[in-house]
Amino acid sequence: MKRRFPAPAPARRPSIRRVSAALAGVALAAVTAGCEVNSPLQTQVSYQPADGVNANVGDVALRDLSLIGDGNGTVVVNGSALNDGKQDVTVQISAQADPNAATPPTGSELQLKPYEQVSLASRGLQLSQVNAKPGRLVPVKITSNTGGTVVVKVPVLPATDYYSTVTPAPTGS
Repeated sequence: MKRRFPAPAPARRPSIRRVSAALAGVALAAVTAGCEVNSPLQTQVSYQPADGVNANVGDVALRDLSLIGDGNGTVVVNGSALNDGKQDVTVQISAQADPNAATPPTGSELQLKPYEQVSLASRGLQLSQVNAKPGRLVPVKITSNTGGTVVVKVPVLPATDYYSTVTPAPTGS
């Protein structure tokens, strides 16, 4: 007996609409997947959420370091300092000397006990002969007796808004 098998059905070709819809879906997925490349999540971007800059000198951590003044000589050193070490530390902060200046700028010195944190502005730290207007960056040399020396560019900010009470101490006449 001879068996008969039905003839195979002709292969169906996908319609143009289906192909177009599939290609459009793939293109849309590729386009939307690239959005994060041009706009990364802000939580994945490292930044300093403050007006000033950060610096580390040995066991001393300086945070939100800024200079408050109007650009006419004396500025107040603002920010905080933390001695994260187990011994007393002496920190010297001064504006980096301009090679054309007639006299070198004066700086300030700070004593920190182990694990002590202080506000620099409340300690009355000042730098002289800083003639940079607000908005400029000034190279500041920070020296620790236990950690060496670091030079950082520190912004000069005007004594306005929440810095309005941070002003240089009057000089004797």
